[in-house]
Amino acid sequence: MPTCIKSFAVASVVLLATLVLVPATSFAAELRGGNQVTVGSSEVIANDLYVASDSITSGGTIQGDLSAAGGNILVTGPVSQSVTAAGGTITILGTVGNAIRAMGGNITIGSTVHSDVVAAGGQIQIMGGQVGRDVVAAAGTLRIDSPVMGNVRFAGGELYINAPISGNVEADAQKVTLGSAAVISGDFTYKAAQSVVMATGAQVKGTVNYTPRVAAPAKGVTKEGLLAFFTLMVLVKFLMLLVGALALGLIFRRYSTELVNGAFAEPLAELGRGLVTFIVLPVASVILLITVVGVPFGIIGLIGFAGALIMSALIAPILLGSLLYRWKVKGDAYEVSGKTIVLGVVVSFILGFIPLVGWVMRFGFLLLVLGMAVKMKWSIMKEWR
Repeated sequence: MPTCIKSFAVASVVLLATLVLVPATSFAAELRGGNQVTVGSSEVIANDLYVASDSITSGGTIQGDLSAAGGNILVTGPVSQSVTAAGGTITILGTVGNAIRAMGGNITIGSTVHSDVVAAGGQIQIMGGQVGRDVVAAAGTLRIDSPVMGNVRFAGGELYINAPISGNVEADAQKVTLGSAAVISGDFTYKAAQSVVMATGAQVKGTVNYTPRVAAPAKGVTKEGLLAFFTLMVLVKFLMLLVGALALGLIFRRYSTELVNGAFAEPLAELGRGLVTFIVLPVASVILLITVVGVPFGIIGLIGFAGALIMSALIAPILLGSLLYRWKVKGDAYEVSGKTIVLGVVVSFILGFIPLVGWVMRFGFLLLVLGMAVKMKWSIMKEWR
């Protein structure tokens, strides 16, 4: 595996690790969602901001981190810490005090970034200001028109550099081009179908190492493309799970706390109730679909079952985080807060990569939520009667 691919994979893991290592005592966040979310230019958000929406526009000042998932994301205001974004079109024009981690179809960075840029996408353009440290990217096309104070590592289709690079450049690409303003102070190591295209004025002060890329039979999808796509999907899934769990846990904190306490009060009973619901509800719905009269109820049952599974999957990390945090602090009560939710989401996500044992544990917490949710709904129905 090329060094640049390894670096991108490591950077992706760092994204998860940084969320785990956030000091629990300092965690604070603001959540926003809906069809369209706008942070006005006069707004100042003192904490971290988590946003999930079809259209996101942030023109205000964010003094913490910005985590956004949506179709179109536009950031024009300054972000004091890091930006983590996943979407179709991502445009970041405001100054970023730490790092940018972005996954999307089209990514444009037009401002100063004081730390690293880690990105995966179809087309990526870095222009305006400068990048304070490294650029690590996997993309169809990467164009760099801003000075990079660290190294550049790239895997994908076409790499175009037209700015000073203070460190080394490593690339595994179809085509590499150095514009007239490109000055690579370190070594230049690349693998491509043909040697680099250098415009007049381009310089490489270090050693140039070129490895010709041997043409392989067309197979539709390259190994680098598959890795970039897989990494993108994993990070998008993680970000969506994180935003969803935080929204449910913090907006409906009272409900979440009641569900957590109830689930752990009688875990075996709730596991059994959840397992029965998991088996009986879809079977009964399918049976109703066979009968003419019961078709509407069968459809409602299947839709309700699917919705219950989605909600349970989002709430299960909340239970896990509360349990782990109680063990950590050796407390007497279960807590539902931003720090416990982040902890639960990260651990639950990691369990998903552990065959059998991790899957069984995640399924167990899902059944706990399902069982307790059914119990709470049944209690409400009895009160109505």
